[in-house]
Amino acid sequence: MKKAIVNADDFGLCRPVNEGIVRAHREGILTSATLMTNTPGFEEAVVLAGENSRLGVGVHLNLVRGRPLSKPEDLPGLVGPDGKFPARPGLLLRRIASGKVGIGTIEKELRAQIEKALSSGLALTHLDSEKHLHAFPPVFRAVVKLAREYGFGRIRFIREFRLSLRLGQSLKAAFLSACCARMKGEVRKAGLVNPDAFYGISYSGRMTVARLRRIFGGLGEGTAEIMVHPGFQTEELFSAEGEVGPYYINRFRERELSALLDPGLPAFIRGLGVELVDFRGI
Repeated sequence: MKKAIVNADDFGLCRPVNEGIVRAHREGILTSATLMTNTPGFEEAVVLAGENSRLGVGVHLNLVRGRPLSKPEDLPGLVGPDGKFPARPGLLLRRIASGKVGIGTIEKELRAQIEKALSSGLALTHLDSEKHLHAFPPVFRAVVKLAREYGFGRIRFIREFRLSLRLGQSLKAAFLSACCARMKGEVRKAGLVNPDAFYGISYSGRMTVARLRRIFGGLGEGTAEIMVHPGFQTEELFSAEGEVGPYYINRFRERELSALLDPGLPAFIRGLGVELVDFRGI
């Protein structure tokens, strides 16, 4: 059986992203989204998720953007003097590797985010993270621990070794895939389930109709996660960057939304024998 999860990251970022995700679900092929808990659109996203029960909703753990849920003074090294996350994932990884940010500190903030998501009352499906920081083994171990503690049985697992025109993104995908491969045994031992394949980092911002058709056409047996970033490119979207930091993907959200709404895609996908599911369908 071939299955595909089409997951939108950044649910809860702001209204233009929330509205794009809901439209891509109601009128297109989007099946899943992951919820940010410390961003301006969180409350609206919870309401929208409740109105769209077929949309699978997970938690988008965030150590990169905006302000933490925990007190900044309780997160040494994790936030800057302005009380915000640094919006520089590479810097955070270096701080973790050097011991300047302790895993206990990270676990404290991730726990607060998971508990806020659970307090929404939504039936949450899985865990992933902004900029895929959960794939870094020290963070991954903390996330696995929290997943077991809070009853999450599914997690994003990156397997993406492919070249694209954006070499930097391809190298990033390979690095994150190698990190996840190191964690495979621990994930399995913890009883966590994950898709068999992953698409989206190498093609971030470039999920056109043609690209989606090629991805679906090349799927093998099992379940694949396809990561997308739909939204509306309004003034509100770009003004939100003042609070959460710059987003490369913001310039491409409407392109990806348009692709997800393509009227020919559903029949094309059915013709390939691919079933669209969310993480509950693994």
